[in-house]
Amino acid sequence: MTTILSACHRDVSDHKSFVWDEDVKQLLGAEYLDTWLRKAPFENELKQAEQDQLVFTNAKQVFPFMNRYHDRVQELIQGSDLVADTVVFSAKEILFQDSVWGDVFVGATLLYDHREVFLKDSYLESGSPLFGGYEAATDMYRASLYETHIFAKHPNYKTGLYWVSSNDNVYLLGFYQQGQFVFEAAVPLVGRDTLATLDKMKEVNTKLGLKISEWEHATVHQLQQVAQPQSFWKDPFVGIYPEKSAFNVYLKTKDTPFVPDEKPRKGDYYFAYTSIHGDVSLSTSIQKTEMSQDEFVKANQGAKSYRYFYDDLFYDEQVTDGYVQGTAKAYFQDRNYLEILFSYASRDGEAKKMVHGVLQHVHISTLD
Repeated sequence: MTTILSACHRDVSDHKSFVWDEDVKQLLGAEYLDTWLRKAPFENELKQAEQDQLVFTNAKQVFPFMNRYHDRVQELIQGSDLVADTVVFSAKEILFQDSVWGDVFVGATLLYDHREVFLKDSYLESGSPLFGGYEAATDMYRASLYETHIFAKHPNYKTGLYWVSSNDNVYLLGFYQQGQFVFEAAVPLVGRDTLATLDKMKEVNTKLGLKISEWEHATVHQLQQVAQPQSFWKDPFVGIYPEKSAFNVYLKTKDTPFVPDEKPRKGDYYFAYTSIHGDVSLSTSIQKTEMSQDEFVKANQGAKSYRYFYDDLFYDEQVTDGYVQGTAKAYFQDRNYLEILFSYASRDGEAKKMVHGVLQHVHISTLD
């Protein structure tokens, strides 16, 4: 099912400059991503665009996992404002309703840099009012991924084959990253013919010229689910200040040496570790203010700051007796603000990196 609307054209002349990797350029040739993807061995492409028109499909509900990746911190989302997007240069997917294989997709993404990307072990997508009316917006579509024994990470690429359970369907998902280039393909499991599905994935590999050795030599036996998956994205955030079933504040501490106190020695939450240069710590508390959010931001505009999503965090730090003592603050809600006190040895460059890595990614989920 599709819906057609007039297309909007945007001026991308100010878009960040993209520099090709020569090996990626050689793989794709001089073609656009979608032209290259159409070499995949499937028929009956589901058109997503016609002249001066966009064709909307329910593909995101059929494939909640399609072209969705995380870097080590967060999901990569190609912004609607291309000028502001500095991570994803281009992302394309081609959809097929193949007479033999049914709903299929192949997708490719070009990044501005070589950041490593990861798949999640589960995805969730809400329904669309375009397909089922306003009530469809409350529908949820889920996909669960299962790592197989086909996974490899090399200096210049990484790849894997995964089983996906999505909306009562099972797919074999092929994933491949080579520097700035990311590719994936989903082939349905028709009946229980795992070999046929694997052979089709191998054909995708051949037709697109990917030459992925792990796919070429894969066996059905290797497609068994592993007991302890290693390749999925690991959420680096810890939630604090719980409210109902969620948290109001998220700190990126899981990928750091910081260990939380069970009984905070300072503040509401206290995180610390000891390096070769001394103790490193940060603590949080909620403080009152007479200012609204706009007033709070305006009053602190002269301070050093970080911005993560829509959250502004202001900070100041001073060196006393060989230690950096700092205070950071961000508007919370209801005329309250989050205060973070931090400390580390002034000569401890690694501790500074850890502390400021946390400060740069403070996310407050509830605002006025």
